[in-house]
Amino acid sequence: MNFDLSEEQAMLRDLVDRFGADRYDPARRLAYLREPRGFADANWAMLAETGLLAFTLPEEAGGFGGSAVDIITVMEALGRCVVVEPVLPAIILGAGLVAAAGTDSQKANLLPAIAAGEAIVAAALFERQARFDLDGIKTRVHDGRISGAKQMVLCGSYADHLLVAARTGEGALTLHLVKANAPGITITPYRLVDGSIAADMQFVDTPAQPMAGGEAALAQTLDQARLAICGELLGLMDMMFAATLDYIKTRQQFGQPIGSFQAIQHRMADCYARVELSRSHLYRAAAADGATCAAAVMGAKAYIAQSAMQVGEEAVQLHGGIGTTEELMVGQAFKRVMMLATLLGDTDHDICEYIAMTSSAADRP
Repeated sequence: MNFDLSEEQAMLRDLVDRFGADRYDPARRLAYLREPRGFADANWAMLAETGLLAFTLPEEAGGFGGSAVDIITVMEALGRCVVVEPVLPAIILGAGLVAAAGTDSQKANLLPAIAAGEAIVAAALFERQARFDLDGIKTRVHDGRISGAKQMVLCGSYADHLLVAARTGEGALTLHLVKANAPGITITPYRLVDGSIAADMQFVDTPAQPMAGGEAALAQTLDQARLAICGELLGLMDMMFAATLDYIKTRQQFGQPIGSFQAIQHRMADCYARVELSRSHLYRAAAADGATCAAAVMGAKAYIAQSAMQVGEEAVQLHGGIGTTEELMVGQAFKRVMMLATLLGDTDHDICEYIAMTSSAADRP
């Protein structure tokens, strides 16, 4: 495999790095989170102006047609900066579903507005009784109207449109486009552990437009979202490890830096190994295609999420009491890790899914 980035990919990474360096520090990040939508409108507009909101969209919609490597490159850079802008739910998942499952008219109406930062689409997929299992969805659609409940819809409280997964009378899983101000919707917003905003939703005979794609398009987009989660987690791990390495070189105990103690060195070596092994898993998942792609992504997410939690716990502990506060970016980054590690499936779920996928592949003649 060639692990070198292309010139365009390196420019994307550098663009995000400059964005983070210019606009992010622990205090400003907390100020962004206190905004009504959990991020600064000026930052979202800046990402739109630079073209980053269009990097995954198809070229015919004015996007860059980003590949899997483009996704992990951008998301890793966003993770290192610990950004709060909803690129994952609004662009990778929401806009990704419009591009994969929308009708021609839906794409023409929504994708340019999304790329310009003028519209946000939220994916309302999962339900309380179903957790991470799409087979357990009970929301129903009949005669163009949806009834049911959705849980933890990221950026759902301020989205302009919702993409709702619902079952027909025959039991088929379908996708529908719903205006956020349509009648029959009750939205209950709340903050997640990382400060971002999600919402629970209740639909009662809510008007909806059917989309062209269904379960296959949804599965493909969820794989892209899981890959993006892995990329952001790797960036967060990288940032927390680097910050902790700098700290143990300067923190004095018994007249010497704590980084000189062998026990601390062993713990940091273990963290370094986890970061690099996670990077290898991520590259392998990004390079996979065909029948092996979904399993590679699921396996990578299971390992990277678990490793990110362990690296985050070590980073917080080695910083001492201040590591648990929001005064340092390490504490804020660890909260983001905790949210991402269980998004679209916790580690136990992902491992079970990976075993089921690989076992099925091995049993084929």
